[in-house]
Amino acid sequence: MAERWAVLSVDLDEWYHCRWATGSPRSRWRSTADFFREHYRSERPAGELLEPARRVLDVFDRLGVKGTFFVLGEVARYYPDLVREIDARGHEVGCHGDHHVDIDLIGRDGFRAEIARAVESLQPLVSRPLRGYRAPNLLLQDWMLPVLREHGFRYDASVCTARSLLGKDFGHRHLAVNPYRLRDAFSRPEPSGDFAEIPHPVFPGLRLPAATGIMTRVAGRHYTLVALRSALASGDAQYYFHPYELGPRPDVSLSLRQRLFLRRLGPWMERSVEVIGRRLQAWQVRLVGAGELAEAVLAGRR
Repeated sequence: MAERWAVLSVDLDEWYHCRWATGSPRSRWRSTADFFREHYRSERPAGELLEPARRVLDVFDRLGVKGTFFVLGEVARYYPDLVREIDARGHEVGCHGDHHVDIDLIGRDGFRAEIARAVESLQPLVSRPLRGYRAPNLLLQDWMLPVLREHGFRYDASVCTARSLLGKDFGHRHLAVNPYRLRDAFSRPEPSGDFAEIPHPVFPGLRLPAATGIMTRVAGRHYTLVALRSALASGDAQYYFHPYELGPRPDVSLSLRQRLFLRRLGPWMERSVEVIGRRLQAWQVRLVGAGELAEAVLAGRR
């Protein structure tokens, strides 16, 4: 088998950016601003992101790898020193949008404004140009591509070809689980395309979401490793998670479904990320940043 590459990536957002809490049609709070006023009695967050984010950085140090952090513009404005630290420690910084909101709720004009503001907030904090994008909640529309190109983005890392789950339809019907080039549509690989996609592995056969921190916590490490091994059999792959998953359970009332969604937070998940990274290394997989993998795809080397 040819050498495989894998990406460890992080969505730098907070637990209240989860779709059940904010940013979706059925979320508990209409916006993060409403949440801050009700939960923190403030106009800004309480800094809960800082400790788990540094735990992520420490895990990457122990693994000896450089990851990719997809950062919200909103988060960058609240935690500029954290974003600078991520960059200074050699990790890639990508864009996760400005607010963590479903694309259908903001539309084309809203998306254009969100990207412009996110880039304006992020770029001054990092030493390299922003080249990668990940959509909030992994929800995409093809009309987003020209806007991303206008701002210099070269790749996306959002496509999930899993079947609909719990009312969430990712909208991608093809079965590609390895990186590819595209031009006009996220779900249509084109060998001559000028834009790269790094999709998310799905569980083989069942086509359920996999290789994410959420599914690791819900379904277990073995589930994640089976999905990664399956994706790596045919090409390169990625795994992603969130800093809040390495922290304590939020101090807020939760439904049974939300408690399931947030199970195994903290030390169990921190250990799991390290186990997954070490297993990939044991499989002789090269761990790289998403930008490095995307550029290799665009150059025809992967």
